[in-house]
Amino acid sequence: MKIRLMNMVKIYDKNTKKVLVLDKKKKEGREGLTFPGGKVEKRESFEDSVIREAKEETNLDIKNPELVGIITWAYTNKDGEFQKDVGLLYETPDFSGNLVKENREGLLSWIDYEDFKKMDNMSDSMPEILKIYDRKIREVYWDVDKEDILYY
Repeated sequence: MKIRLMNMVKIYDKNTKKVLVLDKKKKEGREGLTFPGGKVEKRESFEDSVIREAKEETNLDIKNPELVGIITWAYTNKDGEFQKDVGLLYETPDFSGNLVKENREGLLSWIDYEDFKKMDNMSDSMPEILKIYDRKIREVYWDVDKEDILYY
């Protein structure tokens, strides 16, 4: 079994209730509106990885990211091997710097959080991920092969 560790961060403005949303270009079938994030690298802590990914994708320096939940995608990869992608979901209102609105992943914009939750062009997993950010659940296990989703 192969395991890939990933992260995502909901960067939000406490005053305006807006969140930083990435309109991700097609990449591994995960295109659409999402939050910034990426893979955890060797010898890197989870928190360091989310701080680094936020900087790489947004040019913002985030602080005090809070771990709020986990999403796991379990599936048979293109090599026929069973794989789990484990996403650690963070959020923070603590950021500084100048936002870069476009990067290799796509376009970034500030969107009202309640409006974002109603948009139909989210990445496939965002409706499930938003349940975690809204504190309705703390974990999602998505068996992609079986098209089965479990909530905890």
